[in-house]
Amino acid sequence: MNPNFAEAYNNRGLARSKICHKSEFPKVIEDYTKAIALNPKLVQAYLNRADTYKNLTGNNPAAILDYNQVISLDPNCLSAYINRANICFLSGELEKSLFDLEKVLSLDADCAEAYCGRGIVRFHLGNIEGAKKDLFKAFGLYEVRGNMIYCAFTRSLIMELFRDHEVYKDLFGVESRIVKSKK
Repeated sequence: MNPNFAEAYNNRGLARSKICHKSEFPKVIEDYTKAIALNPKLVQAYLNRADTYKNLTGNNPAAILDYNQVISLDPNCLSAYINRANICFLSGELEKSLFDLEKVLSLDADCAEAYCGRGIVRFHLGNIEGAKKDLFKAFGLYEVRGNMIYCAFTRSLIMELFRDHEVYKDLFGVESRIVKSKK
């Protein structure tokens, strides 16, 4: 491997993250860090390192720093905003989470994941009608894309959050349309 080729370190880190044992996560981080040292503008290395911190090591403060760097280098990177919003939500920073999800929707008005996330955040902020609207929008977008796993997840979420006859009726009306369109 060329010791001065940033993308090679990034790619090795990515490969390691897919196949290594958790005891080797520091090596994954090392690879991304080396890639960043060689090319401080390599957005993918920051994003991969942030994802590793978030998903594999649980070091959310380090992940936030890297997601911030990704956003400063690429203000249109949806996954950085979504992942940062998830961390903020889990740490109780609901307004920050909401801000990031609204930024995603300003960049991509059809991002089902952002509608789903914003619906959950809105629910926890007490905006029940906004939450319903967002979760039904996410459900519809997942349906259009044929992503039935996420449709089922969103359906379960709606039923859990809104134990309300009218919401169930609305949801089952949407599901009936899905079943009819499959025939």
